[in-house]
Amino acid sequence: MEQTSITKKMYFTLGFALLGAVLALAFPGEMTYETFAAPVNALGQALRGLSLSGTGGNAAAWAITLVVSLLPLIPFLLLRRKRKAGEDWVLVLLIPQLFALIYYAVNPTLIDSLAAPFLPVGQLGVMAATAVTWLVLAFLRALAEAPGERLAAAVGVLLTGCAFLLAFGAGFSRAAAWCAAADSVQAGNTGNVAVTLAMLAVLEVLRAAPYLLGAAALLWGGRLVEAGGREPFSQDTAQLCDRTALACRMAAEAAVILALTVNLLQLAFFSLLVRVDFQVELSLLPLALAGAMFLLSRWMRQGLALREDNDSII
Repeated sequence: MEQTSITKKMYFTLGFALLGAVLALAFPGEMTYETFAAPVNALGQALRGLSLSGTGGNAAAWAITLVVSLLPLIPFLLLRRKRKAGEDWVLVLLIPQLFALIYYAVNPTLIDSLAAPFLPVGQLGVMAATAVTWLVLAFLRALAEAPGERLAAAVGVLLTGCAFLLAFGAGFSRAAAWCAAADSVQAGNTGNVAVTLAMLAVLEVLRAAPYLLGAAALLWGGRLVEAGGREPFSQDTAQLCDRTALACRMAAEAAVILALTVNLLQLAFFSLLVRVDFQVELSLLPLALAGAMFLLSRWMRQGLALREDNDSII
């Protein structure tokens, strides 16, 4: 059952990586600031037209602006009925941010700056950062107040989500890097472009592999945390710790071996390539995780041995 669950999550992880790659290949270079600003500008133009239609239209435009701006009060008031948490006040910061977003979208000429077209994107970014700040603070409070087994389950879910996000980011970033490199190669239109494009694709797959192995380590880590929350010193938990440590070790080994492989492949086919990208990488995070997990594995084995000794004495 446990193996089946991990296997399914790994398939989901690969699916997220493929999804990221497909999105990067489907929209190469099209996600500009105009793409994100377009809905805001369209709303601003609609409200501006409504405001210029007359007194009633102007009042309606202001009413819509105020209603939309006050929407963050709904989750804030609902949360305040259940608890008195200081981080919930971060949601109130969204009110002036929403108002400014709509107001300047309706009146773009008030912005006397060459960077005026970028303002909606910057405002949306600040709003997203505000929402993420509240989410992280609320999650940390929930972790601090949760009982042991519930805390372990929450951390397990968090690690699984991080694995999916890591895989998606790896697929998207490596595919986007290949698109950018391919455009550069094709623009030059010299040499054996086909061989270079194929080699670039192979190199990006190799560079994505350590991230996918890191995602697998996170999945095993999530399973370990959940098992440890139920029974921290059991044979199954100790075996899970060993598997997680092995996954971290494989990710660390893959990071350096594949980085070397990427450089060696480019060196071997150097005369056929019109573009090369030699890199020297030292991924400290997989190394640190591998060391920490091996140390934790030793501690859990020692704790399990002590427990078995105590049980035999009793």
